[in-house]
Amino acid sequence: MEFNMPTNIVAVYGTLREGLNNHELLTECKRIGLGWLTGFRMHNLGNFPGIASTHDESGRIRVEWYDVSDEILASLDQLEGYDPKTPESSMYVRKRVFSPYGRGWIYVYNKSLDNAPYMEAGDWERYSRTSMLHQGAQSA
Repeated sequence: MEFNMPTNIVAVYGTLREGLNNHELLTECKRIGLGWLTGFRMHNLGNFPGIASTHDESGRIRVEWYDVSDEILASLDQLEGYDPKTPESSMYVRKRVFSPYGRGWIYVYNKSLDNAPYMEAGDWERYSRTSMLHQGAQSA
């Protein structure tokens, strides 16, 4: 017997991506796709990225699409510092986004990105993989 669980489509672009440190939150979820999402620019906040909407088709970020339950969505809200009751003071806000799989969600950084370097490549997983190689020397 199959249960139709309420599902939410979520685009992840940072530490939640496969192989990165927060991915364990999504291990029970089905990855439904991988692609590029236009209309956002990525900034480097040190240990994780933040994105901002460009309000047009400029900028693109590499995302993995997941189908998640309401419980997992609540855990993601917590991880991203998003409180639906007080979005204005949240670190990230959950915004509607169009995906190849229907309407989805993405977490947009809700603070200033003025001092965070712009990452034109827009691919945090690839950046993390290459920066890990260089971190060995710096962590001494």
